[in-house]
Amino acid sequence: MTQLLDPLPKHTTVAVFGLGDSGIAVAHLLASFHKNIVASDTADESRRADFEAKLPRGTRLVLGHNEIGAASVIVTSPGLEPSSPIFVEAQTRGIPIYAELEIAARATQVPIVAISGTDGKTTTTTLTSHILNECNVSNHMGGNIGIPLSHVIQTPNRADCFVVETSAFQLAFCPSFKPHILIATNIAEDHSEYFHGDWKKYVETKRRPLQTMTPDDIVILNASDPEIHQWGDMTLAKKCWYGAQRRDIPNDAVNFAYHEDGAIFVYFNTDLHCLPLDFLKIRGRHNIMNAMGAILAALCMGCTFDRITSALDTYKLPPHRIETICTHRGITFIDDSKATNPHAGIAALDTIDEPTVLIVGGVDKGLSLGEWIERMKKNVRQIMLIGAITDRFCREAILSAIPCPIHRCATLEEAVRSGYELALKNECRVVMLSPGCSSYDMFKSYAQRGEVFARVALSLK
Repeated sequence: MTQLLDPLPKHTTVAVFGLGDSGIAVAHLLASFHKNIVASDTADESRRADFEAKLPRGTRLVLGHNEIGAASVIVTSPGLEPSSPIFVEAQTRGIPIYAELEIAARATQVPIVAISGTDGKTTTTTLTSHILNECNVSNHMGGNIGIPLSHVIQTPNRADCFVVETSAFQLAFCPSFKPHILIATNIAEDHSEYFHGDWKKYVETKRRPLQTMTPDDIVILNASDPEIHQWGDMTLAKKCWYGAQRRDIPNDAVNFAYHEDGAIFVYFNTDLHCLPLDFLKIRGRHNIMNAMGAILAALCMGCTFDRITSALDTYKLPPHRIETICTHRGITFIDDSKATNPHAGIAALDTIDEPTVLIVGGVDKGLSLGEWIERMKKNVRQIMLIGAITDRFCREAILSAIPCPIHRCATLEEAVRSGYELALKNECRVVMLSPGCSSYDMFKSYAQRGEVFARVALSLK
């Protein structure tokens, strides 16, 4: 393991807010530097034994609320909103607040390849990590992908870099986070509830790393995204671009990629490379974009194009992302539970031309549904609706004059079974779960939602 640095050298007592995986991991990291830790969580006393078993010895544990105590600095988990009263109190008292991601990045000198954006982050993260490993650039993944960076940097195995998925929740408290390479996927409406509808604040948070990067660093920007297209003038870092077509790429671009005429074209260090789209095994135009970002990152890390294409041939998408589960009587069941906003739902529908039974719904984030509903008119024949957004979705779908029936379902199991019966009766070829909403009204996570979908689909005959 590379020698770690004290991320908070001026502080001896640290308040850690939230004791999920990231809070536990950062507590252990800070304990290794002999910090006094006040760890707090809003969970009740029934969780005390569980938390005490996971936290470093000597930690002061507070349950039922978050507490600053005698701490001179706060390290927060991503679930707490920036507007929380405890943070207002901290700012009034001049107490700095940092995300776990910020602390972990300060503690390591290993270069970080970070992925930011609204959609496609996990796919781009796992694909980048896979390509680099296949090209003998050893790396470990962490961040918003489910493995706290604080944990990753403490693993004993050597790494040439860390590949880190970042979320807006994390970046909100990352004032000096500086990746060596940053891939920006896209910016779409999401997490309105976290930022209280402040679109400008959401965008500013996503692009925060641009301000800390230097001419020795590299940003890889989606030139086809209207927001990210403007980011080239907001950083000192060297720029690579990728786009859905050649005309989206800035005229002064030197290193860039785009896809046209059934192929990806990559210009890098005066060399031109071409990769037929048929070579990619991941579906959808959005995944072509994700692949280009990962390819450029690998080239920036010194990988050869031949090794990169070989790595692409062996990559498989993570679960719950346009994942084919099974086929019954000519009807294919597709799990896209990771689609937790309408923009991701549109991307999923763009991968399918066949008549489709679509399962949607979940937590209402307050996002616009109009464009998503319009896209459904193309090939969706039946809509199975679940979750808290049900009433609002029905109102807006009716106002949009959507031509297909909408079926309210009490559970996801009912939606899958009834959807299958309707697919058989209406000659549909696909039943797809692509909710366009978060899962927390009915499930612990999007992963559990996808697992339920798959279990029911596999049980059908």
